[in-house]
Amino acid sequence: MLMALMYHRVGKGKHTNSLETFRTHFAAIASRYPTLFPGDPLPKKKLSLCLTFDDASFDFYHYLFPLLKEFHIKAVLGVPTLYILEKTTLPPEERLSVSHTLAMQEGVYETKAPFCTWEELEELRNSGLVEIASHSHKHANLTFPFINLEEEVVHSKELLENRLGKPISTFIYPFGKVTPPLHKFVTTHYPYSFRIGSALNWNWKAKKCPLTRLIGDQLTSPTAPFSLPSLTGAFLKNLLT
Repeated sequence: MLMALMYHRVGKGKHTNSLETFRTHFAAIASRYPTLFPGDPLPKKKLSLCLTFDDASFDFYHYLFPLLKEFHIKAVLGVPTLYILEKTTLPPEERLSVSHTLAMQEGVYETKAPFCTWEELEELRNSGLVEIASHSHKHANLTFPFINLEEEVVHSKELLENRLGKPISTFIYPFGKVTPPLHKFVTTHYPYSFRIGSALNWNWKAKKCPLTRLIGDQLTSPTAPFSLPSLTGAFLKNLLT
């Protein structure tokens, strides 16, 4: 079976884990489970993991990319393309100081570079350890009326493919929000998509509904998602969805 996990940032508070938690969490993963990109063959009779990181914050590149290389594990990075700058000369501490709630505000992302740059995304892509996914263009709730889906779903994909020179096969729904008509539109452009759902997945098939992800933020312990209660609950929820 497949467990997809959703993470956001390194730090303290909501939508985060400490760097030390990530280190011990990754160490536990590396010693027990294969990590896969969407579409990779699933080993039989073994739990496999797909680690997904939303928003492409700079701390992913600064803190977590070195850990991925150290433990040789794979991750999927969801990129909201509007907020990506070409490059920056700002010091890391200034970029890391921007809060999760402020990062996407106009006047902040252009001057503080709180997200990965195109230059950094190219390095991540070339590593073989990070697969780039679209996380829309503006990180809007795509279920709202008057959303430009061509821009959010199609343009973001084209922009990533043109800049990174590689097909983009995965879409991560902003806020995990999705409706059947929206998903039908997304599947015409991407074979894989993710939402939030706290359930395991049987396979990579995402035509009828998106793949579900367990929340990996604010872990109570480095191995919390793999505890018997967590696995049992996620398995039972899979049976009900």
